[in-house]
Amino acid sequence: MKTFYFEICGLIGFIVSGLIFIAAGLRSEDYLATSGSVVWTIACLLWLIPVLSRRNTQG
Repeated sequence: MKTFYFEICGLIGFIVSGLIFIAAGLRSEDYLATSGSVVWTIACLLWLIPVLSRRNTQG
């Protein structure tokens, strides 16, 4: 069970860092960095889905 919480905390950290990089890319008008950060954040959100569903099936 502790592994689940570490995974969740890590993924939340990745998502937050992606959002920060999106903001930094927008602020500097670097559209390549912004688009890469958006892809990163979406990928982390997609990664979160199986982690949460695995938790729900374990009871």
